[in-house]
Amino acid sequence: MVFIYGSNFYGKVAQVNHQWIETKFATFMFFPIFPIGSILVTSSSFRERQGINISTYKKSVAATYARIFSLLFAIWFIYDLFSSYSFGKLNDLVWALIFSALWVYFYFFYGRPTADELTIRNKVGTVTGMYALPNWFDFSYRRNKLRDYENLYKTKYPDNDWKTDLRDNHTDPEKLPLLYIIALYNCTVYDIPENDELYNKADLMYNPVAKQP
Repeated sequence: MVFIYGSNFYGKVAQVNHQWIETKFATFMFFPIFPIGSILVTSSSFRERQGINISTYKKSVAATYARIFSLLFAIWFIYDLFSSYSFGKLNDLVWALIFSALWVYFYFFYGRPTADELTIRNKVGTVTGMYALPNWFDFSYRRNKLRDYENLYKTKYPDNDWKTDLRDNHTDPEKLPLLYIIALYNCTVYDIPENDELYNKADLMYNPVAKQP
């Protein structure tokens, strides 16, 4: 029996180290109608995704519609090119090439992480195992994660304060990964100049080996 209504994942973008973003869509005859929510995928199987729910990711939604419609239009003009007996075949060929090129772009190139995004995600992933930008998550999630990381720092270094340690020009390299992730989340939760400065310093001091998308 054919499932007329349902849901499925589309719009794979932003892949780094085998983690990426996809969006779950409500579907009609497997055609995506509207987005339900996005997810940072950490593992996947047929029609199943495991990971962390994030705010609806606009690039994933845009990629979904752009890939489908560019493919449909390319198929239409290719079909018309070989079935038409009119003098419009040159136009059909041009449009077929244009939409085919658009499909290639949106499928293989659109939504790739920028160099800056790749750098941050590598640093975050090295510490947490999740190659995600904090601004993908809502404020409550970021605040809770900040508290978790601060508590972890207090547990590992009970006689130290993370802000004082970060300001110290002779910070123990062992502390840098955790200091970086705390400073990053602190900056996104409490957006004030002092926290920007702390994050910029942590960003300069912490430089793990980068991983490619």
